[in-house]
Amino acid sequence: MVTLPAGTLAMGSNDDPSERPVHRVPIKAFAIGKFPVTVREWSACVAANACKYAAKGDDNAPVTNVSWSDAKQFTTWLSQATQKEYRLPSEAEWEYAARGGTASKYWWGNQPQQGFANCKGCSEPYDAKQPVKVGSFLPNPFGLYDMGGSVDQWVEDCWHKNYQGAPSGGEPWLEPDCSTRVLRGGSWKSEPANIRTASRDQYDANVRYLTHGFRVVRAP
Repeated sequence: MVTLPAGTLAMGSNDDPSERPVHRVPIKAFAIGKFPVTVREWSACVAANACKYAAKGDDNAPVTNVSWSDAKQFTTWLSQATQKEYRLPSEAEWEYAARGGTASKYWWGNQPQQGFANCKGCSEPYDAKQPVKVGSFLPNPFGLYDMGGSVDQWVEDCWHKNYQGAPSGGEPWLEPDCSTRVLRGGSWKSEPANIRTASRDQYDANVRYLTHGFRVVRAP
């Protein structure tokens, strides 16, 4: 876990209608996983009979093919096991963490570059079947790895088509019984444009997909 200081985020971009309007959001200090949750970490939850899906892959690779509901099982188990409150990040917290204090399209600048992320067209060699191990590329200015590419990362928020009416305090944007949740960051199968820091996606909360993973947050 990496503890991030409180700050202010200019959230969103003008590159896609779903990322508008750009709006300023105050963010409280919080701690976030240095890496996405790995197969080894997920398997500990399975061994405790708290997570149902038996993940495959290298122990040091990010866990994939997990639904939002699966991720919630993990945070519930981890909270009980550690006696600390772990959860999924809000969408605002995720973007704040991913930007690392930058305002560019990617944390390293405005153009895709080889050697900074795991995506289709980001670097060679490229494996279309699976992501590389966590931490294989440089960290962002906050010391966080794989905040673009690698695996699509679930956040707490319900999907909304844009930021009109979004919360003003960095908390998750929720609706009663919403079935579609937000994913951030893109994956190893994404084109470079879809691993931009502001890029957003959506999926059914109860359905698994091969590029979907997550990371956790807790109070600092």
